[in-house]
Amino acid sequence: MSRPTFETNRLTLRPMRAEDRDAVVGIFADPASSKYLTRDMSDPVNAVTSFERWLGWGSPNGMGTWLLDLNGLVIGIGRFTPSDRLPGKVVEVGWFVARTHVGQGYATEALRTLLDYGIRVLGLPAIWALIHAANEPSVRLAKSLGFLDIADHYQPAGPHRIHVLLPGHDATANGYAQQPTLRTERLVIRPLREDDRRDVRDIFGDPEVSNFLAANSEPATWIDDMIDRRLAYDGPKGMGHWAFVEDDILVGIGHLRPSAQLAGDVAEIGWYLGREHQGRGLATEAAVAVRDHGLHTLRLPAVWALIHKGNEASHRLAGRLGFVDVGTGTHYGGPHQVYVALPRTVSR
Repeated sequence: MSRPTFETNRLTLRPMRAEDRDAVVGIFADPASSKYLTRDMSDPVNAVTSFERWLGWGSPNGMGTWLLDLNGLVIGIGRFTPSDRLPGKVVEVGWFVARTHVGQGYATEALRTLLDYGIRVLGLPAIWALIHAANEPSVRLAKSLGFLDIADHYQPAGPHRIHVLLPGHDATANGYAQQPTLRTERLVIRPLREDDRRDVRDIFGDPEVSNFLAANSEPATWIDDMIDRRLAYDGPKGMGHWAFVEDDILVGIGHLRPSAQLAGDVAEIGWYLGREHQGRGLATEAAVAVRDHGLHTLRLPAVWALIHKGNEASHRLAGRLGFVDVGTGTHYGGPHQVYVALPRTVSR
């Protein structure tokens, strides 16, 4: 699939050509403009190397590099590429406008067109942007275009923030009538009930299970408070809190609900299994069912997970389930990794 040329109100967005080398080197020449880039592109050697790499990459699957052409003058670039900085072969968007033309809305004009192309034509399930934490104009632009500020990410050039655009994102936009009961080979995954309280207390009263939670110093108090919040849940239809039941025994609980920790009320998944029930694949079985309910039944654009940095078992499980590790952040009172599962990246 070749890359198209776009016409906006003021710009022509066209694929890069070999004869554009000097123009591309020129737009990066100002050190003040390129200070937030991964490499110092004001160095002509770096700029030429990048130009040759971009040109040689071509246009696989309709992606690649476009030049922002203003009446014959190249003033910037825009790019869609599978990220070499984030795992999972997610698609990253990038943009750059020469300092002589910033502040005039050219980046916004170009990106609206490219993002629409990525969503409607390429069918991308999500579009990612990695922006230096100090690059306030780009952070503001990403927010204005609907990107969610998700996580920290560190590059040699300095601290970055990961932003993601989820096509059609709306945490309340699903028509499922109620929170369903899900079934797997061994489990009944049903809505949590008041009569589950004693079993849930037993699970979370075990320090091995609650070790990575921001628990109250008085276990009975914080566990009951947590159960009360889950039972009182009143969110989007089809989401909620479940009990994992095997042969009439409650072995764990889980949830899928709008996140209170991540921006944009994105859907967050969680799972907890009693220690005596671990090691038999039940957490995997339950998490797959809840994940697939979110992605395929509710048709959510993404399902997110926040996992404490020290919780190695859950990190391994997230990897097996096709979740992509996209960054870090302080959540629930401690350091967590931020994971996402997209409709095209999940695995069994």
